[in-house]
Amino acid sequence: MTQYIIRRLLLIIPVLLGVLFLTFVLMYLVPGDPVLTMLGQHAEDDIIQRLRAELNLDAPWYSQFFSYLTRTLKGDLGRSYISRVEVTEALKQKLPNTFKLALAAIIVSTIMGIAIGVISAVFKNTWIDHLAMTFALFFISTPVFWFGMLLIYFFSMTLGWTPVSGMGEGSFNLKHLILPAITLGSRFAAFLARYTRSIMLEVISEDYIRTARSKGLKENVVILKHGLRNAMIPIVTVVGMNFASLLNGSVLTETIFAWPGFGRYLVTAIKKRDFQVIAGCVWVGALIFVFVNLIVDIFYVMLDPRISYD
Repeated sequence: MTQYIIRRLLLIIPVLLGVLFLTFVLMYLVPGDPVLTMLGQHAEDDIIQRLRAELNLDAPWYSQFFSYLTRTLKGDLGRSYISRVEVTEALKQKLPNTFKLALAAIIVSTIMGIAIGVISAVFKNTWIDHLAMTFALFFISTPVFWFGMLLIYFFSMTLGWTPVSGMGEGSFNLKHLILPAITLGSRFAAFLARYTRSIMLEVISEDYIRTARSKGLKENVVILKHGLRNAMIPIVTVVGMNFASLLNGSVLTETIFAWPGFGRYLVTAIKKRDFQVIAGCVWVGALIFVFVNLIVDIFYVMLDPRISYD
């Protein structure tokens, strides 16, 4: 296992370097001048040239890339062109908020998705199965922004049970967290329910399940201990990668609920063409994906010791 982890960490290096290069190329080719964004269209030429030199934007592209690569590898993601705040410091404030939201969303959606999927598989082709899959199809087809606004209208504006937006004061505020978490996790819960149902139908048709039943084991023991445990390996993969997706893809949810997180920070940077922030967010997003993928692979062994990485 140790050798496998070392190999995977070494393979991460070229992946992240490739992400850095592609991010820089896209920033370099995208139309627009960050200096004009900072100073305005009517700034004097000498001020524009002086600021371009200060930001190293007048250097050749390869020199800019080498400087960008060196700074990033040192953990310096630069400063925002607009606010002049260090991107690293801003992400230290934004990422925990997004992590909190994504964690709540993945917990809710995983519990609901697996439970609905298992029940649907056990009661295959009954009204319970049809009802569960109808709801799953509804949430998969529902746009996130529409569902979020629907929750705000019903629970916040009509019933007054939850705040309309924001994350409240303190490190944890359930009233502010519950609607964004449900909005962010709803589509994944529906997808996971359908996926779990499909996997469970394959598992419960295996010979070892029939053997367990023939031994007189209770049905819930057969389903949960023998069936679900073997179905969890592909499910863990989906949950792990979707957790990374939720961390990186909470843009709409954070925008709708004015949640001060990673996604909203990125959207604001894109609107203002704040290239340093965009590059930093893409780099951190890539880091999240590769390390979550590694953690998921390690969990495989915990679920099934027969898996070997030799």
